[in-house]
Amino acid sequence: MTRRPVDHLPLFFKGAAMGVADTVPGVSGGTVAFITGIYEELIQSLARIGPERISDFKEHGLRGLWYAINGNFLLAVFSGLLIALFSVAEVMNWLIGHHRVLLWAFFFGMIAASVPVVLMRRRQRRPGHWLWLGLGAAFGLAITLLGGGQTPDALWMVFIAGMIAISAMVLPGISGSFLLLVLGQYEVMVRAVVERDLLMICTFALGAVIGLLSIARLLSKLFHRHHDATIALLTGFMVGSLNALWPWQGPADAGIGPRGHMLPFQFELLTGQPGQAVAAVLCCAAGIALVVLFARLDPTARPGR
Repeated sequence: MTRRPVDHLPLFFKGAAMGVADTVPGVSGGTVAFITGIYEELIQSLARIGPERISDFKEHGLRGLWYAINGNFLLAVFSGLLIALFSVAEVMNWLIGHHRVLLWAFFFGMIAASVPVVLMRRRQRRPGHWLWLGLGAAFGLAITLLGGGQTPDALWMVFIAGMIAISAMVLPGISGSFLLLVLGQYEVMVRAVVERDLLMICTFALGAVIGLLSIARLLSKLFHRHHDATIALLTGFMVGSLNALWPWQGPADAGIGPRGHMLPFQFELLTGQPGQAVAAVLCCAAGIALVVLFARLDPTARPGR
């Protein structure tokens, strides 16, 4: 796809939105990529990176290699993602600690509204797609029900966490940050980013690169051979992830519901914190409005495309 230089600015901001999402446990940068219409191009571009590109370099030099991997697209998206990831880590950590209900309400609305938008990207409408959507939802729900674990802070564990988390980050509805929590590495990596621990960051990044390229190749083949079923499966992941983003949650053993889900007045009684029902509904509506705006601006999100 040929783009003018100015066309890369929206890609930068979409990448930045992915970076912001990836800092929140329960939210996936892949979901944002799906909503903003860059997901399939991102996967296909990443899948082009591999040993077979050596021939492009030998025949056409760096320019040919850059063109073969859609380098301008990847540079724009990942520049935005990395800048956002490092610049908002502290802000998102503060929001999670002080305004968790409102933050979760915003992302709940955004992801719920994106489900029908993403399903519109199917090329055909077949009943069998609902089976794949159901399987994806069940898997996504199962991931959210996992409890946090304890693992060593050793570099080898950070490397493995990078491979697993980045694979999840490119899957809509499966949060890489949440899997870091499950692996007991979320606080380790947030602290590494805040303290600029380059050894930890580079080790995580190495694992992330290997994991990212591996999952991208798999998804690229699935999109090529089973496009609509893959769309339905990934949308199911998003449906299942809504369980982790219910705004009013208490301890999982509180006897209220899955993961301690409750209504605002129950939340106030159990936690002593304000339920903020009206503000949460407004934040949820803001998330829905954002998705509607993205859908209107993205022609690929319309039926028949």
